[in-house]
Order: sequence, then C-alpha cells, then structure tokens
Amino acid sequence: MKIFNDPDVGQHHLGRFDIKHPKLSKPLEDPLVDVLCYCLMPNHYHLLLRQKVENGISKYLHRLQMGYAKYFNTLHDRSGNLFQGSFKVVEINKGNQFKYIPLYIHMNPLDLVEGGWKENGIKDLKKGLNFLKNYRWSSLRNYMGEKRTAYLNANIISELYDPSDWEEEIKSFLNSSNVRHRVSDIVGDIYE
Repeated sequence: MKIFNDPDVGQHHLGRFDIKHPKLSKPLEDPLVDVLCYCLMPNHYHLLLRQKVENGISKYLHRLQMGYAKYFNTLHDRSGNLFQGSFKVVEINKGNQFKYIPLYIHMNPLDLVEGGWKENGIKDLKKGLNFLKNYRWSSLRNYMGEKRTAYLNANIISELYDPSDWEEEIKSFLNSSNVRHRVSDIVGDIYE
C-alpha cells in the first residue's frame, strides 16, 4: 500500500518531522531528536536521527508514526495499523558509517526509476542523478544548497560534504559494480 501517495499527504508527513511544527497538538520545547536527513518512499521512509534525550528516537518515531497513521486513516476512511511492524533502528558505531549513511538514504529513490540498481548498478547515470536532484521527498536538495527546511539540522552533515560534493559522491557509488556490497561494507548490514 502506498502511504505517501499524493503530494499533500507526503507534505503533511514531512511537516510532522518538525516537533515544533504548529500543526502538532503538543509542540515540544526541547526536541527529542535532531533530524539530520530523510527520504520518504511510497511505502516507507528513511531517517537519520540524532537522539537528544534518553529514548528520544523511540518516543519521536512512535509519535510520528501514530500521528501520521491517524491522519492517513481519517483521510482515507480506514482504521488499523498503517506501518507494518516496529520501526528499525540501526545504531551507527563507526565513523565512516556516519559519513556514508546520508548517501545511502538519499539514493533510495532510485528504486522508483531503476529497480535493482543496488545489485546491478544504474544504466543511465545522468537520468538517475537528475531524478535524485529533483526528488522532492528527500533532504538531498537541502544539502546541495537548493532548499532550506526548518526542521532539518543540516549543520552536522554539511561538515562532511560541501554542496558541490554530493553529486560526485553519488556518482562514485553508482559507478561501483555492486552498490549494495559497497554500502554494506561501509555501513554494515542495513538490508536485513
């Protein structure tokens, strides 16, 4: 099921990332997490979060998913769970993981234009790069200097890459013969 199936619904969910957002019923003075990067896909999402308080990620994701499920169910006159199972948290343990996770997150939309890119590489690099640069449901455009999103804490990731570096870093990954193996080597097994 597509849970982010139209622009208004996707935009509503992006707005919920900001826990000081006026549409939330109880804005928090002290955020539970920093949102470092994100990518919404039609049926799931990827977030890179930095926890600011104990159990902050769990509390934040619980509120995010429950609030969005309630909104989506009301909008589509349905009931029940929207997200399958619990969210998955992958702790970043190595310095190079932190550097490459944002690339992995921002390359996920390639699944929409060229399935199998992780195993087989990408056939049309220019088309893939253009798609990623124009994909409105990820934070990549923030890091490339084309957009500013209030709820995104871009300071930390911006220290890793200049806006002009992103395209070259993505090209380097996509020119690899087995992107999935390369990413797994760097960030651990995030596919299970």
